[in-house]
Amino acid sequence: MRVLLNVTAGELHGPGGDLTLYRNWMRLSDERLQFHLLPSSWRRGAHAFVRKACEKLARMWEPTRVRQLLHVAARVLVLPSRAARDMDLVLSHLCFPLPRPPVPLIWSSQGIAPARYYERCGRWTLEDVILLYRLFGPRADALLIATESGARSLLRWCPELEAKVHVVPVPVIAPSRDVEWKPSQRDGIIRLLFVGLDPVLKGLPELLRAYEQVRRKHPHLRLEVVTRASENWQKQNGSLLARGIQVHPPLPHERVLGLMREADLFVLPTHADTYALSAVEAMAHRCAIIISNFDPLPELFPDAEVGFTVAPGDIRGLVERLDVLITHPALLRQFQENARRRYLIVHDPARVRSKLEEVFHSVRSRRCGRALGALSSGAP
Repeated sequence: MRVLLNVTAGELHGPGGDLTLYRNWMRLSDERLQFHLLPSSWRRGAHAFVRKACEKLARMWEPTRVRQLLHVAARVLVLPSRAARDMDLVLSHLCFPLPRPPVPLIWSSQGIAPARYYERCGRWTLEDVILLYRLFGPRADALLIATESGARSLLRWCPELEAKVHVVPVPVIAPSRDVEWKPSQRDGIIRLLFVGLDPVLKGLPELLRAYEQVRRKHPHLRLEVVTRASENWQKQNGSLLARGIQVHPPLPHERVLGLMREADLFVLPTHADTYALSAVEAMAHRCAIIISNFDPLPELFPDAEVGFTVAPGDIRGLVERLDVLITHPALLRQFQENARRRYLIVHDPARVRSKLEEVFHSVRSRRCGRALGALSSGAP
């Protein structure tokens, strides 16, 4: 089966979790399932520029109707008319391709998040997102949603789309060599890892305060931070290294994976996330997880199974859960094993590819069935 992804090779090299999903889909290609990219063109580049401009304008525009029209314009992406030739279907994440391709179209997203997610991000409102699904959902042959939680929330607001919704987790490509041991098992130093480009949105200030409290009791503690820190923030936290905290600027993906191989705990007390892909990658590297408790994160990182969930901003709760895992190394090791096992059950590429193939064949069969029905009804 030949699947066209709504992204070019040049766009694929950009930053962001949404593009990571496209990259992981590409890496699922095999003889049965082949993913293809769009050719680059000046028209595609020009339209991408217009889309980004609309997205920026939508963040600052007050009249609801105008803001929503800008959001719609920011989600539409022109698909070259010849691009889908010889393809079996088109798969597009977040952006909706227009005009509608002649082959089945699957629109991928995270579903609808809780209202406080959009309030915290400040770019969207819940009403904006519902409008997009009501506008684009009927035009797609199927909707690919990454979590059960996101799908339930979507159907609460758009029950008319139920027949089109398919839940398939995000594929995460783990290293071929499993992490059999952690450095802490040799030197006794528990290593924490935080990865988040926006330090405030991802909860780094709360983690630093919790870390300081926990380290008074457990001096054999280290924290690695990968973030985009401003100069002002770095000045305010200039003595971090002396307290066992190493701050890195955004690193190449392989370097981040190297930190995950060494880390015992991946800590992300985030205020806004719809998947936390970096935390899933950490599970693949046998990291226990401490993460915020708003949907869909408890579905992806079950509390007391792969680690703990904690309310955003709850520094005391963060301190308590860190203390439990550092004080009880056997529990920490069990969570690490559970994390790796859950990754294999939910996000392993072979499992996700199998689910994708089922959805793709189902969508194609349904489209062919409708076409045959139309021909039969029109026959003399």
